[in-house]
Amino acid sequence: MSTILLKQMNPKYFLWTLAIIMNLLLLPSCLDSNEVGEVEYSADAQIYTFTISSKADTNNILNSTVFTIDQVNGKIFNKELLPYQFNVDSVTINLRGSSAYSSLNNVKLSFSGSDDVVWSQSDSVGINTLYRITTTAPDGETTKRYDFQLNVHDKDPYILSWENISHGYITPTISDQKTISYNNRFITYFISNGAISAVSSSSNDGANWTTANISGLPPNVLLSSLSVSEDALYILDETNRVFNSIDGFTWFLTITEFPIIANYGILPSDINGKSLVIIDDNSTYKFAQTDDFTSFSIMQMGSNTSISEFPLKDFSSISINSSTSYTIKYLIIAGGLKADNTPNNDIWIIQENNGKISNLKSKKTGVASLSESTLFYYDNNIYLLINSMGINNLLFSDNFGLEWKPTGINQSLPTEMDFRKKTSVITDDNNNIWIFGGVSETQTQLDDVWRGKLNKFAQD
Repeated sequence: MSTILLKQMNPKYFLWTLAIIMNLLLLPSCLDSNEVGEVEYSADAQIYTFTISSKADTNNILNSTVFTIDQVNGKIFNKELLPYQFNVDSVTINLRGSSAYSSLNNVKLSFSGSDDVVWSQSDSVGINTLYRITTTAPDGETTKRYDFQLNVHDKDPYILSWENISHGYITPTISDQKTISYNNRFITYFISNGAISAVSSSSNDGANWTTANISGLPPNVLLSSLSVSEDALYILDETNRVFNSIDGFTWFLTITEFPIIANYGILPSDINGKSLVIIDDNSTYKFAQTDDFTSFSIMQMGSNTSISEFPLKDFSSISINSSTSYTIKYLIIAGGLKADNTPNNDIWIIQENNGKISNLKSKKTGVASLSESTLFYYDNNIYLLINSMGINNLLFSDNFGLEWKPTGINQSLPTEMDFRKKTSVITDDNNNIWIFGGVSETQTQLDDVWRGKLNKFAQD
């Protein structure tokens, strides 16, 4: 039958069929030949991703921990230290190379005080004694070693540690003082025998002070009104005049359109922050903004709050311009005395909104007096140094001043520090808190300098 069919086929189709049959017969012999090349396996033994997790980690701290893989020096570690006293006995390790590693002898874990083991992704690993990871590439020959280190804070990172930097750095008897940081220097202005004087120190020192010559300031200036802008200093006197200085030492009277009743400092805005002041416009107090105190933009109040509720002197204020939130552009004001000389015991949050001044009060801080308290910004929180019944305490707000609560004992002031109020507090770019002088419980002017820092910054 097949012979008959072949004879009946078209010669063209016969040739094609014959070629296919011959190829099928020759294929097995081709596969057995030595002409087929061997498969080359990768010699890359590097780890490209590394994470750990643990069922005991109920706060999911490990899941958010980023591990650095240093390929050059062969190290795996976490730059951001884990919380103080954080501990888990065992973890699951997840790692990956250029292709997913298997458990077939190509990843070896070394532990202190015990034998090496072959890694299996399902195994629990004693992470506290793991010190080395050795990988073998898919070629079965190339290896790479990584030293492993799990970094945990060995001290409570939120303890404030303090040291006394200087004592008695102002030699004459003084009646008032204020310290600022400007042009990389600390300047302490003080009134002695009815005259304005100053001493100065490098802003990274605070221990070595030199006398600074001050000119252009009358003896009736209000040191509590001294404010720092980006390129100038401003201060008011008792007759509502303004004086300015670009170096901190030589001062000039500023010719203003209105008498200046209060200067709260820079009010941040979307475009360019300006100083927020209260002016006397024909015996009516109004909010206004100004760049240099020569021209003013009068601001409307955006609520039913009366301007008489705001402090006019001896208050503390700070500007908050958050880099992480577009809407956090505030001035915060605490303490001080109102126009009728009654104390302000509120913390005000002031913001510009469509050309108007909007304000709200922080959540009450209990019965603590805010008289002659001091605001400062540190570690992304706002702090307030208050005094009550001869004791200093710190309050803090972690939501930009909306609510306040006392710091724990780990962030208390040093027991060696004398009670004080109306003190100057400055924070610097090296995460230090500087406290300068103030007034004692017996109304004596203090002349000492303290420096504090959180442990987490001291370990950097």
